[in-house]
Amino acid sequence: MHRFLKFFVLLLSVVVGAATPLSAQWYCQYATWDSDTNGTGHQTASVAVFSENTFAALVATPGIRNFMVPYKNADSSHGRLYKYGYGSPATNVFQVWTDGLFDQVQMFNMYKITATKDSMIYGANNDLDHNILVFKLTRDTILIAPGNKRQPTGTNSIFGIEVDQAGYVYVCNDTTTGKTDDIKIYPPISSWTDLHNQTPSRTIDLPDGIYKGITASPDGKMIFVSDYGNRRILKYKGSVASGFTQDAGFNFTMSPTDSVAGGSLKPSVLGLAYLSPNNILFAATHVWRGGGTYYSYGKIFLINPKTGALVSTDSTISVINTAAWNFTITGGYNLRGSGTAYGNASGYTSNYDVEFDDKGNLYTQSYYGWTADKWKYNGTLPTITLTDVKPVEGVVPRSFDLGQNYPNPFNPSTTFDFAVPTAGHVVLRVYDVLGQHVETLMDDDVRGGVYHARYDASHLSGGTYFYTMTFNGQSQTKRMVLLK
Repeated sequence: MHRFLKFFVLLLSVVVGAATPLSAQWYCQYATWDSDTNGTGHQTASVAVFSENTFAALVATPGIRNFMVPYKNADSSHGRLYKYGYGSPATNVFQVWTDGLFDQVQMFNMYKITATKDSMIYGANNDLDHNILVFKLTRDTILIAPGNKRQPTGTNSIFGIEVDQAGYVYVCNDTTTGKTDDIKIYPPISSWTDLHNQTPSRTIDLPDGIYKGITASPDGKMIFVSDYGNRRILKYKGSVASGFTQDAGFNFTMSPTDSVAGGSLKPSVLGLAYLSPNNILFAATHVWRGGGTYYSYGKIFLINPKTGALVSTDSTISVINTAAWNFTITGGYNLRGSGTAYGNASGYTSNYDVEFDDKGNLYTQSYYGWTADKWKYNGTLPTITLTDVKPVEGVVPRSFDLGQNYPNPFNPSTTFDFAVPTAGHVVLRVYDVLGQHVETLMDDDVRGGVYHARYDASHLSGGTYFYTMTFNGQSQTKRMVLLK
């Protein structure tokens, strides 16, 4: 396959496909082989994850090829269900969304896909109508979604796409200069018809710029977009029902030191993903289709979604340096080569996307390495508290106590009071009547005292829930009822 540079190196003492933590907290568990036997076939721009080791890789070269390659039970050497070709045989291959009759849309300049737990794949396509195309992963192939689900979005090019836990579909214009309705939020596909004329439930105007990624918190209360031109992330808060406003208290802008010597372009923010229940925003950063000059750079940042700060001052936690990993494993930035060597490094660093499975494992890709990659964290990630917690000044209790929420029943907000006699670690979680974990409201160190914790449950269905607090080995549980 074509590379910008090729060199031969001695094979390092690395077991293909094995996890190699080295001194890093983050490590690449596997990268699909860059070969005809298990490779994606060509330049890989995005990955949509269904469950652990089951995903679809999106191959995208502008105007030349655009198709998805599904994997199940994947590792570096196994899992690919089928291929479209490897290298030049994949030229002029464009996957087609079709109802089997007259309704056909060719995938064209689609750079981002995302998946949901019901095996649906959503893609931001750039045909003449800039359709959201919806596919479904079956046992052994990718078909269009039942009901022929697609939705034209207008005349503007689109790039980022996201689906929240309620099924709302978010799509973002690539370039917003002189345009409006830059983010369109469509209702769940269950309401889409074969007339393909669904109107957005909500739109958002963005500042003029270039945008390459979008994600939302599972409840849809926070939306994040990557402002590629200004090397920053914008945050909007609100709801589909009431609208969104920009959160001026959130600030993530890349440092001037995030650059590449000899490169005329600076790396910027591309793909975004929100990890729940840890409440961490992940941002893939690189130069979009920059080529070999930028193989020495590649970072994924872990960001506090409330403030925009990194989640830790320890960079082994808050920064995944994919380029440094490639150099450590292969001995260079462009030395992986084709074939079956180095099953735990992509080489040719060009990570544009980030996604998660239901176990919190991270997936990205290498555009010029022609791989899909799985990363793991060697430890326990922090959890960011989003609940509004305020201390009651001047009160130090004698014992640990979790109060009954008030009001109860409630809709949609309620308050928990709790007391801790000494400093310690507090975890507050919500469970449904089946005992399944719904979300983590607190996972923090606190000083001794009495606290009020305000909880907004507007994203939950009505019903009975239980909230449990643990403190220094002690645990208390209360019952609450959400009316809707």
